[in-house]
Amino acid sequence: MKDIKPFATTLVGSMPRSKELLELKEKLKTNPNLKEDFEKKVFEETKKVIKLLDKVGIDIVVSGELSRDNYMGYIAEKVDGINLLTTDEIKELLPDDSAFKKSLEEMDASENIMKSPVCVGKINTDTPLNIKEVENIKKLTNKPFKITLPSPYLLTRTMWVKEVTGKIYDNRAALGEDVVKLLINEIKRLSSLGVKVIQIDEPILSEVVFTKECEDTSFY
Repeated sequence: MKDIKPFATTLVGSMPRSKELLELKEKLKTNPNLKEDFEKKVFEETKKVIKLLDKVGIDIVVSGELSRDNYMGYIAEKVDGINLLTTDEIKELLPDDSAFKKSLEEMDASENIMKSPVCVGKINTDTPLNIKEVENIKKLTNKPFKITLPSPYLLTRTMWVKEVTGKIYDNRAALGEDVVKLLINEIKRLSSLGVKVIQIDEPILSEVVFTKECEDTSFY
């Protein structure tokens, strides 16, 4: 990567989305005809993000992840076999939701506002995840750029709800194998498209390291 200098700067995390973009995203859920309008708006706001990053001297630019509702849940919008469920919807699937409720409290996620991806069917491991994001960036800059992906551990743990996923996969490890295949295929795809840096998001590994008990079902 000769075009990336030592100690290059980049942005970790997403950028704020406008009210107009958020409203379009919400309407798109019930009106697929708005897809073109939504993608046009995403491109316009991505252009502003790239311009801002250039202005402040960021070396490895990002899109701002403006088409994603969160760093992980967007996978469910792309991949067959994965649904986005609210915390209340997940609790309804559990015969005993006490461990899940405890996890919600520990992760400060007790409100029913964040949706999580849950595996409800065999997942298509060759599904493109970030092609449109790459296309937008390449139209806007010649700088090296970065794409982010959720970690295989994070996705597998979040997507596994035994009462549902256990009917599709024998165990969580079997689901994890397909998740790894999904991400490997995407990484190869991104590399072929000229992506110089791929960030693997893993914000909760500390819970595994510092928590003695390992619950089968938790918020993550």
